[in-house]
Amino acid sequence: MSKKISQDLFICLLLTIAVSLVIFSNQVIQAVSFSLSIWIENLFPTLFPFFVVSNLLLHYGFVEALASSIGKIMPRFFHQPKESSFVLCLSLISGFPSGAKYTKELVENNQITPEEGSYLLTFTHYSNPLFVLGLIGNLLLGNKELGLIILISHVLTGLITGIIFTRKMPVISKKVSKIIKPTTKQPLGTSLSNSIQDALATLFLLLGIVTIFLVLSTVIEQFLPLNPYLKAIIFGILEMTQGVKAMSSLPIMELVKMIWMTIFISFGGLSVHMQVLSIISGTKIKYKYFFESRFLHAFLSSILVSCLYIWLI
Repeated sequence: MSKKISQDLFICLLLTIAVSLVIFSNQVIQAVSFSLSIWIENLFPTLFPFFVVSNLLLHYGFVEALASSIGKIMPRFFHQPKESSFVLCLSLISGFPSGAKYTKELVENNQITPEEGSYLLTFTHYSNPLFVLGLIGNLLLGNKELGLIILISHVLTGLITGIIFTRKMPVISKKVSKIIKPTTKQPLGTSLSNSIQDALATLFLLLGIVTIFLVLSTVIEQFLPLNPYLKAIIFGILEMTQGVKAMSSLPIMELVKMIWMTIFISFGGLSVHMQVLSIISGTKIKYKYFFESRFLHAFLSSILVSCLYIWLI
């Protein structure tokens, strides 16, 4: 009975949203246009080149080359195999959800186990540096130094979160058997074509998820009389980009804005969580560690950004 009730409630919710799409069509169209602008101006130009190049690096054995050079830090600090250094490096450079994408790739290539992949997700969640320094620092806060403080707090506490969570893992002792994609059987043209198709498929998936959550936040805004402060927080929980923009326009202290913005990007918003869930679906990678670690990441980053602001500004 409880399952049927929950199913009926979900159907009622979907019907309410469907009716709202018609009633508030102008607002919904604006939300969809905004999601397209986010995709065109932020997601596509920053993620597409990285996705294509990273896929090519995966095809041509760069994971093993990176593991042999800097991979030693992974077992020592994170109880992770050396191969996971590839995911950490790319997630720091290109931003989420590349951590989930390449964790899945390594699991599917049998270069790390699903359990290792589940813990790897806890510390490979980072916002794109260009997004933090450019949009948040320069445009929204009007000070690149403030964006740098947020970025440092976000990255350092992400690594600390990984150290805390991966202490639960046993120290890597058994080497995982690897299945390396042969470079001689895959010409450059084929690898490039496959990499472009894979990158586009992932980016269109991200576009769809961002659009859904922006439309959902628009519907909520029409039904609930939210004050600007509560609206900014709810928007940040649902979709990070909309949340940081709403928070930047509030007449509140600069430090308070920075704290909430850091919380939003460290938690990621439910939109990013859905992106991660969609990417790792069909694998044995567990989502719960990623979900739990985002709360710790958000808490630690809010503390560190406060300390750095008081110390430096």
